[in-house]
Amino acid sequence: MSLRDQEAFLSNIHPFEVLSHDQMNICIKNMDIAYYPKDTVLMSPEKISENFFIIIKGIVHEYNEEEMVMDFHQEDSFDANSLIYGQTKHTFKVYEDLICYELNKATFLTLIEQNPEFKDFFLNNLVNKIQVLKNKEFTSELSSFMIARVDDTIIHEACMVEEGTKLLDAIEQSINYKTSTIIVKMNGDYGIITDSLLKMKVLLQGRDLNIPVEEIAIFPLISVQKDDYLFDAFSVLIKRNIKRIGVKNSQGEMVGVIEQIDVLSHFANHTYVVDSKIKKAKTIENLKEASNDLINTIKTLNAKGVKVHHISNLIGQLNLKVYRKLYQLVVPEELQKDACFIVMGSEGRNEQIIKTDQDNALVVRDGVDVEQYRPYMEKTTQILLDFGYPPCEGNIMVSNPFWCKNVSDYKKETAKWIEAPDMQNYMDLAIFFDSFAVGGNKELLINLKDDLFNKLHDKDVFMAYFARATLTFDTPTKIANFMTKSHNIDIKKTAVFPIVQGIRSLALRERIRETTTVKRIKILLQKKVLSEELANELIEAFEVVNTLRLKSQLIKLQDGKEIDNNIDTHTLGKIERDLLKDSFSIVNSFKKFITYTFKIDKIS
Repeated sequence: MSLRDQEAFLSNIHPFEVLSHDQMNICIKNMDIAYYPKDTVLMSPEKISENFFIIIKGIVHEYNEEEMVMDFHQEDSFDANSLIYGQTKHTFKVYEDLICYELNKATFLTLIEQNPEFKDFFLNNLVNKIQVLKNKEFTSELSSFMIARVDDTIIHEACMVEEGTKLLDAIEQSINYKTSTIIVKMNGDYGIITDSLLKMKVLLQGRDLNIPVEEIAIFPLISVQKDDYLFDAFSVLIKRNIKRIGVKNSQGEMVGVIEQIDVLSHFANHTYVVDSKIKKAKTIENLKEASNDLINTIKTLNAKGVKVHHISNLIGQLNLKVYRKLYQLVVPEELQKDACFIVMGSEGRNEQIIKTDQDNALVVRDGVDVEQYRPYMEKTTQILLDFGYPPCEGNIMVSNPFWCKNVSDYKKETAKWIEAPDMQNYMDLAIFFDSFAVGGNKELLINLKDDLFNKLHDKDVFMAYFARATLTFDTPTKIANFMTKSHNIDIKKTAVFPIVQGIRSLALRERIRETTTVKRIKILLQKKVLSEELANELIEAFEVVNTLRLKSQLIKLQDGKEIDNNIDTHTLGKIERDLLKDSFSIVNSFKKFITYTFKIDKIS
């Protein structure tokens, strides 16, 4: 292999591509090609190697005593730790005749000292390592769509007035600013006056233009920070159904506004079209067309390199709007206010991207006849099936009488879940706890959750059993479990569910109303229930496993195959394998944390 070929080979192996030209030359000059036959022990606790290995061809297995914990293939490398710390607890043995590069220890350690980025990869904590690997994996897909900040788009100068200012004076000032938006500052807070507000609250009502601005301004003005991701600002615009949003600097001062049209022109994406179709839908067919467009939106966002939690958030908001509009179209207006249409499970957590199943219910005000709602709920389920939302295998759907009843009946049910628990009751409670109101009177759901929190006071034993579900499914402790023995692994059971259930258990205990897993993690961090290190690790691992799941699901969707949670591990690249291995390590550590926190080992 020529020097040029060697450099090309190494440049494809992370983190060698970060080496400078001179450092790469040093590396190549101090590297040899070696051959080892099958069953050769390269290193062990008793035999510390003086080389860093990079596989050209062959397979090496890593053992912890007699248990294989990792297998290394072409372009894999090992073992930096033994060179840096001068010891290893594991044995590395050739499984298939090996041809490899050997980089001597002295050169390897020199490169670590000379190149901070090279050093960081081997010495960083797990979260930073995952972030580096993710950046390496997805950098080629990144676009301005993903990395643009609010400051990258047009921020319109604010026409700012203080409370007490006459409306007429404020309007004259806005004309000088050549803007139709007036921002009102009052007691350190900000409000907004728009043209449409002037028409509705002044012109149509015949009010005097000498009134103070705060009498008609809307408080508070929804705002974002200048250095926030523009995509997050766009999500807020979509969620709130607003056309503009305030922009603050790092000191919390309002510096201007961004308009929806400017954000749209920056992204020029399909999302706004879908949102508009949902808003304008006057028939079930109109709504179906908008719902069907969600798949194209997911594909577009994923192709642009947008992070999964961003996609999940935006698609989740659009999905909720589909449900809300459907409730309005199906249920007679006079019945809507006496009930609350809710979504549960992954939809309630805003974490369902591809339409996988329905998890929904109806809560009806006490004293109102539930029977009058049943035909509409049957129709709702059938329409959702037609929209492409598969039926729930557990029949957790609003057409099921169990999930369509009065507030008092739900309270009896939650009492039963707690006082006579079994696995089904635990799961019903878990699904219900993740519920989110999408239509009707949301106060009914708030009332139910207040009642649930009160019932769980001092129920430590129940919470231990509830949290034990986190351990229901095994998570691989070694990547060899699925890289050499099986092509498929259910990523939901092995990684997604343990994080969701563990965090859900902590959130239930801490009376946290937020339903989204990542936001729950951040609140638990604020409450000091989770350490900063564990919280960051969980967020990173959750992102990795959901990204791999979405990628697999989109491939199956494209191939016309059934959508499930299995990923074909033999199709994973080196970096994806490393990300998955580290994520599984985090999940297993989290399971231990949940076991300790809820004292699960003390219950039978």
